[in-house]
Amino acid sequence: MARIEKKKLYEEIADVISDNIRKGQLKEGERLPSIQSLAAEYGVGQASIREAMNALRVMGLVDIRHGEGTFIKSNQPKAFTAEMAVFKRQDIVELLEVRKIIEVGAVRIAAVKRTPEQLKTIESALESMRLAIEENELGEKSDLDFHMAIAEAANNNLLKKLLSDVSDVMKTAMKETRKIWLYNKAKTIEKLYHEHLEIYEAIADKNPDAAISHMTAHLDEVEDVLVSHLSID
Repeated sequence: MARIEKKKLYEEIADVISDNIRKGQLKEGERLPSIQSLAAEYGVGQASIREAMNALRVMGLVDIRHGEGTFIKSNQPKAFTAEMAVFKRQDIVELLEVRKIIEVGAVRIAAVKRTPEQLKTIESALESMRLAIEENELGEKSDLDFHMAIAEAANNNLLKKLLSDVSDVMKTAMKETRKIWLYNKAKTIEKLYHEHLEIYEAIADKNPDAAISHMTAHLDEVEDVLVSHLSID
């Protein structure tokens, strides 16, 4: 197995194990290897494995029994990513409210003020999103880049700063949304891409009413997916 060398090792490990649970490679009731064995398997320190196990416990996926080991508890996570597990439901609701206030306003202005160069930047982020889908990647970075490019195209520094201030949490929420959509077969990542495409086309057409409509519909969908599927308190 390839060694994991990213900054937050425990989050990467937790995501790998949660994906294995989702795919059925790890079954409910199954005992995981020891901390020492997992550390050797992933090529990381035991502290990172302990943090990963605790994150999975918070996500509701494993049961840590003192003196017995760690067991798969469920394949229905409270949160799909280790990062999201630290947030409370009210945190997510408030983030979505702030996003809607900022981004609906930003997309309206961008549809009027965007320059050809700024439109190309938005298009580039959209293309990166499409390529991520083809590579079976979540594409949360290109998703964030898309929304930040729209804020840039509004040509309002304060608006851009407001969105930048919540960008880290936004990226985590975007990753969670995409994980949920992958988990629930009724929804597809392609649908998320199509929602972004509609927003882009409205901006390209300099149609603020359509831009507002599509951005609102997109954020309403994200809110529905996140709030209805998260069982965090």
